[in-house]
Amino acid sequence: MNKNAPRTASYWVSRIVLVFLIVTTFFPFVMLINMSLKPTVLITTDFLGLPKEPYWQNFSKALSFVGRPILNSFLICGASLGFILLHVSLSGYAFARLRFKGKRFLFGMLVAVMMVPTTITIVPQYLIMQKLRLINKYWALILPYIASQQVFGIMLAKAAFEQMPNDIFEAAKIDGANEFSSFLRIGLPLLKPTLVTVGITVVVAMYNDYIWPTIVLTTGDKMKTFCQIVFNNCAGNGTSDYGMTTAAFVIGTLPLLIITVSCLRYYLQGMLAGAIKG
Repeated sequence: MNKNAPRTASYWVSRIVLVFLIVTTFFPFVMLINMSLKPTVLITTDFLGLPKEPYWQNFSKALSFVGRPILNSFLICGASLGFILLHVSLSGYAFARLRFKGKRFLFGMLVAVMMVPTTITIVPQYLIMQKLRLINKYWALILPYIASQQVFGIMLAKAAFEQMPNDIFEAAKIDGANEFSSFLRIGLPLLKPTLVTVGITVVVAMYNDYIWPTIVLTTGDKMKTFCQIVFNNCAGNGTSDYGMTTAAFVIGTLPLLIITVSCLRYYLQGMLAGAIKG
């Protein structure tokens, strides 16, 4: 592209629209940080104004308010993620590189599961957890998360395994490696970007879930997740300290932001590996 070429009207319109979209996207986040640095009185009287001095007490109060729920959320996400990545990697390898009866049918059923709205499965899932006596236990979150969050990851892993050169797997078999050794020593290291993509996607989904934890965790605040605590507080079931609440949102968002930014390169690689089939 010639940098000295004259700028047309469409060029300037596209840039104006892009700037407008960027501003409308980031404005709520900027206001969230702005509110978290002001006392509630200034938020209600001077909503758009900048704080003259940061009101750090909001963060100290918010940390004591959401510290335990954030740990609960990461405990649930960590336990679920381990099993999800295990199932995704093994199932993706089986669908991509193994031959067995009913493979197409099983994969078709897997695709069909993605078409079922999550809200339809809430009642049967609750009844299953009730029969297993897991209500008000973390397993009532972990088991459904493992079952529901692995479907998209299996499809990405299958596509990634199909793109890997078949020669390296054949060479491993000639050297005496069985299927599990080929998967563990060759396939799994090459699947790292896809697993990172699946990990970020499912952790964000589980961490931000509000409906299912609210249904199965009905005891005290010690067991509740981050979204339960802050959303219930915003709904009027807690204090009306807007400064503390917005600071809690900032604190709760930081871990996900750090994880996503630090793994962004692998995340994009994994998305491309799952989307492009050679």
